[in-house]
Amino acid sequence: MSVSYDSENTLDNATWVAVLLSERDVAGQIPINFVTNPSVSLSSACFGAGLYDRDDAAKCISNLLAVGYRRLVLDLYWSVESRTWSFCPVTIPAKADVMVSAYTSTTTEASKTTTVTTTTESSSTTSDAETASITGYSDSQGDTVYELGPYRCTDDLDLFTLAKVLTGYFQDTTSQLTIFTTYLVLNLHVAGSDSAPTKPPPAVTGNDLPSSKEERIGSFLESSLRDYIYSPSQLAQERSNLNESWYKVDESYMPIVEYYTIHEDREGIQSTPDGWPSTKYIQLAKSDRVIMEYGSVDPQLATYDLSQDQDAVFLPGYLTSTINVSMATNGSVISGGATDVSQANSSWAISNGISVAYAASDDSTMQSLDDTIAGITGCGISPMLNTTLFGQTADVNVDHYRNVSLAAGWAWAIGEPEGAATGGGTQGVPKFDRCAIMDLSLSGRWRATNCTVQRRGACRVGNSPFSWALSTSAVEYNDVSGMCPPGSSFAVPRTGLENTYLYKYLLTQPQSIIDPESLNLSHREIYVDFNSIQITSCWVTGGPGASCPYAADPQQLEHRTVLVAAIAGIVILIITALTVFVKCNANRRNSRRRKRVIEGWEYEGVPS
Repeated sequence: MSVSYDSENTLDNATWVAVLLSERDVAGQIPINFVTNPSVSLSSACFGAGLYDRDDAAKCISNLLAVGYRRLVLDLYWSVESRTWSFCPVTIPAKADVMVSAYTSTTTEASKTTTVTTTTESSSTTSDAETASITGYSDSQGDTVYELGPYRCTDDLDLFTLAKVLTGYFQDTTSQLTIFTTYLVLNLHVAGSDSAPTKPPPAVTGNDLPSSKEERIGSFLESSLRDYIYSPSQLAQERSNLNESWYKVDESYMPIVEYYTIHEDREGIQSTPDGWPSTKYIQLAKSDRVIMEYGSVDPQLATYDLSQDQDAVFLPGYLTSTINVSMATNGSVISGGATDVSQANSSWAISNGISVAYAASDDSTMQSLDDTIAGITGCGISPMLNTTLFGQTADVNVDHYRNVSLAAGWAWAIGEPEGAATGGGTQGVPKFDRCAIMDLSLSGRWRATNCTVQRRGACRVGNSPFSWALSTSAVEYNDVSGMCPPGSSFAVPRTGLENTYLYKYLLTQPQSIIDPESLNLSHREIYVDFNSIQITSCWVTGGPGASCPYAADPQQLEHRTVLVAAIAGIVILIITALTVFVKCNANRRNSRRRKRVIEGWEYEGVPS
């Protein structure tokens, strides 16, 4: 049975969709190495119970993608015997080397498992055969699951499964509203022996290493995901001439230059040694969907030449800079977070793994976990989840994993933006223009409010990502821009770290102006340049006149295309009808003229 992306579990709540979309869009011009993304280890989220079943794994990966995980960390195991990369930590004997000596259909009611006994012969032609017994059972799809020490594996969970799920996901999310970049980190290991599954495998060298294109991870994924990959060679080429790459697109897709180094030669050609493109450039201008990196590599694979795969996969360390973060019980960062601009510019920052101590699922545990993740994201660090949440993998229960993914959002307060689906005006709720304010009583998170309330506004100093000023007086949203101090402009934070810097700056203001505990809302609420005045679910920056780049309906672009085609067809029909009408009317007049001639009224030409 083939596997593909299963999109049954999605973020279909209007508020969740608004949060993810607005945060993606506001960070659209930030270079991708400074954009935080929820990250997860598949070994914990999908295989934490020791089960490596192809169909369960496909469901698990699909669920994680659907609920917003953008960075997947994979552990892949090279089997010398089967010459393939697998998710199973132990080699499964190749079918060619296995003779089934007995198949006992003894199935217990309690376990619903079937015992399978196999005899494995050595590949040598000697008369002495090495035998080993392997037990297994049939899963819900009828595939055999082999029991190999602490692991239970099917023999078909490999890179092909991963490629099929990713391809299905990319094909299912082609709308401007649903496109996100997926990052893969590939940790490489050697599979253990089926006769000693818990013992460290020996080093792999020479001909035992992956060699052909079918065996190399990079070659296989490049072939399977060719249309979606943003590769190391693409990055190098684009960095060498920014005039012909990142700067040759719509201005709204260009990366913000304050985040990287720029060199310019005598001919005016700009280049960068350390820059990365923006998310909008990758997702919309290039339509690339996946960026891959090798992560850790076991010592047993020390001689495996990773550089041969640079057409598809970045070398270790390109997409990862692990930050050891210590957290307080309230979720605040004790150490590891950014305290100045030099530390803030840590590229590809990702936390050390987040583990959870618990006995059972409860609200206090989830609240503590959410606070931890929010604190990490606020420091510009992508949170990394490496826990099997409450003992359940994401194919069994995706709800907890979804909550963790949503907790990685850095902008909106819980439940905001309010009225994401309606914008007010229903069930007694007054209709209002929707503008974003930073609420200092909510640790700097945002809420949606009426654009006519009078508040001070956040003003960016120059083009600096982390320098802020405050407008000189409280006014309506439409008037904030004119109240920013000289050298600054009305602006919105574009990352969690920029938001933290604004929040920390505001806390330094005189208490008569800014007071998070004040009963006077104007002292604890600050406008940021973000509104959905035009369309309820479309949040934009650029003041009250900013237009939404797409409609509220995710299918609106498709509808518009159909509508244009339909209108064109109608116009053609109308023109055709008018032409026929005019022609018929002319024929009718000519017919009447001929009739009158015959009757003697008038004569022109030869009557029939």
